[in-house]
Amino acid sequence: MKKQIHLLFLTGWLIPVGIAILFFGRWLTEIVVPTLKGGNFDQLYDSHQVRYTTLVCIVVAFVWVSLAVFRWARCQVQAN
Repeated sequence: MKKQIHLLFLTGWLIPVGIAILFFGRWLTEIVVPTLKGGNFDQLYDSHQVRYTTLVCIVVAFVWVSLAVFRWARCQVQAN
C-alpha cells in the first residue's frame, strides 16, 4: 500500500495535466476555431470560463511535480 501511495505521489500530477489538456482542446474548439471562421474573439472569450480551469490545473500540476521532485531528492540524499 505504501508503494502505491508513493507511486501516486510521483505520477499523480499527470491527472491535472490531462484535465488541462482536455480544457485546452475545448478552448480550441469553442473559441479559436469559430474565431478563424469570422467570429468575434472578444465576445467568444468572455462567454467561456475555460481559461481559469486550465490555469488552475496547470498550477496544481506544477506544484505537485515540485513537491514530488523535492521529496524524491530528499529521499535520495538521506539514502546516501
